[in-house]
Amino acid sequence: MLTRTGLLADDFFLMVHDDLSGHPRLPDRILGLGLASALLCELAVVGAIAVEGDEVTAVTGWKPPTSSLADEIHREIADEHQRLLVRDWLNYLAAKAIERVIARMAAEQLLHRRPSRLKFLGVADRWRPVDSTTADWPAIDVKIKVYNANADTHHLVLFGLTRATGLRHPSLWEVQNRLDDPAALEETLEPLDYSPPLRQLLAHTEAAVGSAVTSQRIG
Repeated sequence: MLTRTGLLADDFFLMVHDDLSGHPRLPDRILGLGLASALLCELAVVGAIAVEGDEVTAVTGWKPPTSSLADEIHREIADEHQRLLVRDWLNYLAAKAIERVIARMAAEQLLHRRPSRLKFLGVADRWRPVDSTTADWPAIDVKIKVYNANADTHHLVLFGLTRATGLRHPSLWEVQNRLDDPAALEETLEPLDYSPPLRQLLAHTEAAVGSAVTSQRIG
């Protein structure tokens, strides 16, 4: 039986990392933005946050948290005295999104630490999936659901994050045309129009990634 949390950020983390080596397919800065977006989407899916224009606000009286990390982020947003832009929250959460998601997944025994032999050169330890089959399944699941036109909100958000971050995953080659063609992507993500906060978060994520890539090139 496959073991997964079923949470957006955890599944996106698995999609980004090679299921055997644990090597990431995205730069840390882009991965951080993708995970930050996924964490916000986890809250948006259960109605814990609202996205009004370019701003994020916490919603009171929402359903119980999907995880302690979701609860932490919700409290951080609720404790902010002024409304902040989606871009601000993406950049803020991106700074520690990788380590926070790793901690959550490690606590569920989905990841284990592989010590770096080059730590003296500043090469960090790598986190590898405990079960390579489990690690590869989120991407395969997204591919199957999108290809058969029966993807639910979870799979569509993961597909949208794939586009927003520029992730190229080998398991998605059969639906890569839907990622590359704006019209096909719009058609695929159309069901998310019933969840405006999710569409807005994906759009802001793509813009933030674009800015990060541009700044890296200039730098």
